[in-house]
Amino acid sequence: MKAIIINALIILAAFAGVTFLLKKGGEAGASKVKQVTAPVGRGVVDATPIHPLVIEGQIDNFAEPIALQPIRSWGADPKHGFMLAVSTNPKLNQPRARVVFVYPTAAPTALDIEYTVPPNVFEIIEADPAARDRFDSVAVQAATQGGAYNSSALLQLDPKRRLDHRKWLSYKLILPPATKEVQFWIVGIPPDYNVFWATCAISLPQLRVTPANVPAARNTSSPPMTENP
Repeated sequence: MKAIIINALIILAAFAGVTFLLKKGGEAGASKVKQVTAPVGRGVVDATPIHPLVIEGQIDNFAEPIALQPIRSWGADPKHGFMLAVSTNPKLNQPRARVVFVYPTAAPTALDIEYTVPPNVFEIIEADPAARDRFDSVAVQAATQGGAYNSSALLQLDPKRRLDHRKWLSYKLILPPATKEVQFWIVGIPPDYNVFWATCAISLPQLRVTPANVPAARNTSSPPMTENP
């Protein structure tokens, strides 16, 4: 009986020893394993802009609606657009305009802007020596409004000195999320800040003008029809 008890104690001690060694070995092994964690989430700072085929909105001069008109320029096919002009004639004087969207942008959005000095205006300037001497160039500021931040661009035209400006030029303005409108206005640039005979035609190929009775800049977004920029 005594021998049986001694054997049992030896077996229990051996089992305890094996358990202790396994536990220590497991802890030592675990300490050598490189812990792999999930990648840290990171917000997208510069998301790729979407490029809608159609953007609905309305155009006005901050007082009354502006109707799009076909504009022929430099032998190109007519484009529908609107005019900005600095003039002593009140009927022609329209130095600023804005496009108010029916839906604020839901994501960074590329807006195509095409702009030019109409050739008939340039020909009038060139035919008058006094006007030709005073005319310098044309600059239009385009700026977004309504988003968490705004973006802008300076569109410059110098058909007097640059033959490559005697055509429609283009610019892609990136609208930040939640943009409600884009404003355009003629500006004078240094050093002379000259806006004499400053005239610019602007066409927005994506814009679909909605009736004036449709409320603009609603706080809902429509499913965009997009293509790659």
